[in-house]
Amino acid sequence: MEENNAPKRRQLSLSAVARFLLIGVVAYTLIAAVFSFVFLKRIETQANFTRDVQIPLILTQTRNAVKIERLSSLVRSIFLAKDRRLERQIQLQIQALAQGFSFDHNGFLIERSQKVADEAKTIAKLRQQARDKESSTQPPSATSIDVPAADELDRLATQAYERAIHDLDEMAAQLSGDAAVVADNIASEIQSSAGYMQVGWLFILVVPGLFAVTTLIAAKHHLAAPIGAAIKNLECIGRNEPVLTLERLPLISELAMIDAAIVAYGQVSDDLHRTNSILQGLAEKDPLTGLANRRTFESYLAAVLTHPAISSPSVAIMMIDIDHFKSVNDTFGHLAGDRSLVAVANVLTSVPWQANHLAARYGGEEFVVVLEECSLEQAIERAEWLRRSVQELNIETGTGPLLKLTASVGVAVANSVSDQPPDIIARADRALYTAKKNGRNNVQVASLDIGISKAG
Repeated sequence: MEENNAPKRRQLSLSAVARFLLIGVVAYTLIAAVFSFVFLKRIETQANFTRDVQIPLILTQTRNAVKIERLSSLVRSIFLAKDRRLERQIQLQIQALAQGFSFDHNGFLIERSQKVADEAKTIAKLRQQARDKESSTQPPSATSIDVPAADELDRLATQAYERAIHDLDEMAAQLSGDAAVVADNIASEIQSSAGYMQVGWLFILVVPGLFAVTTLIAAKHHLAAPIGAAIKNLECIGRNEPVLTLERLPLISELAMIDAAIVAYGQVSDDLHRTNSILQGLAEKDPLTGLANRRTFESYLAAVLTHPAISSPSVAIMMIDIDHFKSVNDTFGHLAGDRSLVAVANVLTSVPWQANHLAARYGGEEFVVVLEECSLEQAIERAEWLRRSVQELNIETGTGPLLKLTASVGVAVANSVSDQPPDIIARADRALYTAKKNGRNNVQVASLDIGISKAG
């Protein structure tokens, strides 16, 4: 376990930090309120004047500016329009907008807007005359005369369009001049008040910014960093990785306590994980051969027998027993016997087929193999391969000649998904007994009717 070597320093509680922040916020709010009252009272009179006099004037000019822009857009539209009905609709809109200027009692705008309406009427009339000429039927010899006439109408329409745009530009210029005067008056009034307000508002705006930056920096180092480290440590615990200690203890005592608790929990969790891994390995594997033990085999067989049933048997087991194993121990000693068991286990784990299977030590010199998705014919073929492989082993005895082994194999397949593990184990065991009874070193199969048949 790692010790926390972070340097000790004075710590603050969250409640103390909260009280300090609350006092600072209240003090700043009172100061800002006093400054604001003085400053805002000064501009109240100017605001009333602007509201009663200058704003209505600005609104009127704004409406007129919108009207002028709309008139300009409509004049362009009627100049570019190709349809008589559309030209008529645009002309009516221009006339309505021009009449709207009469409510503002501005003689210049009224006069120029009416001129724009007249020019729009002229454009529409010239466009219609040009269309009438183009649609009229003329003899071929008259074609060269009509083209200049149509061009002349387009030229006159263009001139009317340019005059209308010129009038609109003058209206906009005159309106801009009036707006500039009003804006200059407002700007002068604002400027006169700005000098008095500058220091106060600068103070009001800068102090919160500095306070926010300071708070964010402090939160990053003393809140976000410890919380992020705690989250990383929790993720390490979830991934069964060692936890990390902080270089410095958090300034907030509650966060320091949480960090210490997580580090301690992580170290305990790591110790428990290592212990559980060791215990799990001891519980699932045979310590001598490294194969699954009998308990793991029985759990595995029970699981595969619960798979959905298919049209033919898909689960088979092979019970394998080393022949005359007691004489091996008696003649060559238990060390040679252990070597024999390990050698057979290596055969079971180096099979050439790719199907799902589990090899386990059933007890003593007996082994068992579970085969999934395996037909009876495939099970017999694989059992014969295992028997031959065991027969080909050469075991070092340490006393001279190499030890040769043989094995008897009993094969059984599941009748259906309703088969229970004890049933198929019993059939395989009876088949193994038959193999031993028939001279050993052979494969016997328990058929589906629980009878015994010799393989091959």
